[in-house]
Amino acid sequence: MSLHGLLFLSPPFPPPLFYLRSAQKDKPKFLHINSRWRPPFISSLKPTNSIKLPLNAQTSQTPLSKALETLAKLKPFLQTNHQPILLGWLCSSISVFSLSQIIPRIGSFSSNLINIVSISKLRDQCLLLGVFVLVKLVACYWQQAFLWEASLRTVCQMRVFVFETVLEKELGFFEGNDGVSSGDIAYRITAEASDVADTLFALLNGLPAIFFVKANTGELSEHARFQRLAYTDFSRHLAKKKMKALIPQIIQIIYFGVLCVLCVGSLVVSRGSFDGCSMVSFVTSLVFLVEPIQGVGKAYNEFKQGEPAIERLFDLTRMKSKVIEKPDAIYLGHVKGEVKFCDVSFKYADNMPLVLDGLNLTVRAGETIALVGPSGGGKTTLVKLLLRLYEPSSGSILIDNHNIKSIRLESLRRHVGLVSQDTMLFSRTVAENIGYRDLMSNIDMEKVELAAQIANADEFIRTLPEGYRSQIGPRGSLLSGGQKQRLAIARAVYQVSSILVLDEATSALDSKSELLVRQAVERLMENYTVLVIAHRLETILMADRIFLLQNGKLQELSRSTFLAGHHDSLLSAGAAI
Repeated sequence: MSLHGLLFLSPPFPPPLFYLRSAQKDKPKFLHINSRWRPPFISSLKPTNSIKLPLNAQTSQTPLSKALETLAKLKPFLQTNHQPILLGWLCSSISVFSLSQIIPRIGSFSSNLINIVSISKLRDQCLLLGVFVLVKLVACYWQQAFLWEASLRTVCQMRVFVFETVLEKELGFFEGNDGVSSGDIAYRITAEASDVADTLFALLNGLPAIFFVKANTGELSEHARFQRLAYTDFSRHLAKKKMKALIPQIIQIIYFGVLCVLCVGSLVVSRGSFDGCSMVSFVTSLVFLVEPIQGVGKAYNEFKQGEPAIERLFDLTRMKSKVIEKPDAIYLGHVKGEVKFCDVSFKYADNMPLVLDGLNLTVRAGETIALVGPSGGGKTTLVKLLLRLYEPSSGSILIDNHNIKSIRLESLRRHVGLVSQDTMLFSRTVAENIGYRDLMSNIDMEKVELAAQIANADEFIRTLPEGYRSQIGPRGSLLSGGQKQRLAIARAVYQVSSILVLDEATSALDSKSELLVRQAVERLMENYTVLVIAHRLETILMADRIFLLQNGKLQELSRSTFLAGHHDSLLSAGAAI
């Protein structure tokens, strides 16, 4: 192996599924969680003025006790990286031992130069001194390289851990008056935007889409993608730190050059009140003492600067989620698709009014219902409760007579497909967006193409430069509004859900795109239980039953009643078109 390869050996790059597939085998003992294992994880962040997270009560603590408390929080993460830490400490001991041998031998060597002893003895002393110097330099380099690897790997693991923890938070963590913005989260998890641009992009691409990610149980996929990017940043940072660790050793070589000059100069130092040997030993001691003394102060200052950042980062993990999966929750097999809302009430906060007030609704299997009402009436809230993104304040929601609280979240959301009004697409290929649910396994291209055909999307997809493998840009920026909507419908079809929620978004489409999307929706209504949050009159009339949701109350409307009285009022309120 070359010298460059020895000094800059990079850690192996694990595939995104590395940690996930070895979950049970390598599960750390310090992570007391009920869900699947998450690899541990943070970095120093700058202060932020837009903190909305609950902070710990301020207590009077000495700087030492506060520092020990911070170290206690880092202890579990450092334990997983004990090997490079121990190797770093071993190299540090070797470096100190070598230094203890170098200083007296330099004094002895300079004394022998003055006394002009035999050349062979000087040569042996010079070789031995050179060996100790080389050992000291190499040990010092690897000390810093191993310790930097441990610290950066810890940062990488903490970022991944916190990101997955944030993904698993309930939707209330991101919404409402006390919600945390995606920008605030991204700022806390990433240290320097210039060095972690790819990771920052993944954060900003995923966090605004948190509603869609959770509705489609895409947390595992987004976690694996972020883990891969975080590890890339770790490898890049580690290479920089290794180079930084090499520079001081080069400087010390220069120092030894100066010492050699002093040793040669000692030949002409006359015996007097100040001995030349003492002078050389004294200067050498000063050279080696300056850097360790400076290092202690620098290390303490850097730790104190990072201490508040560690506190802010762990604030993201302290908020307890109200949506908790029961240990004995069940997986649903075949689902007929009957949905019941039983006396459901909900409000977003204790000091806010009820959004839903004693709502009762039964949707028969295979039935299509249309929900109409003014903006803010609770239609989207009803969908969020069905997906269990929030817990109702009272009442219960049943699917095939199973309370959704007794169903595993992954199973529940796999049986409830969502086509949101705000079409959410990712910066991936067409096939990856349609087969989003199977990103962690293998996407079935036959199912992808069939779903696209049902959604009237196959024709335009095949006109793209690389067909189903074409990139669609951030949030589908390379597609038109109608193409985005048809991709979203194809994604719902690919999921093969029993229950579909369609938040219609055809009002902003041109007539041709609207017709294609409506044809796709009609096909879906033939085989699924469908809840349509409807805006267009044509879509409303396609439903088997029509319900008006207003002021938290639900009222069923006949077609004649809707057309006679309520359509005009909804039209004037902007709730129908």
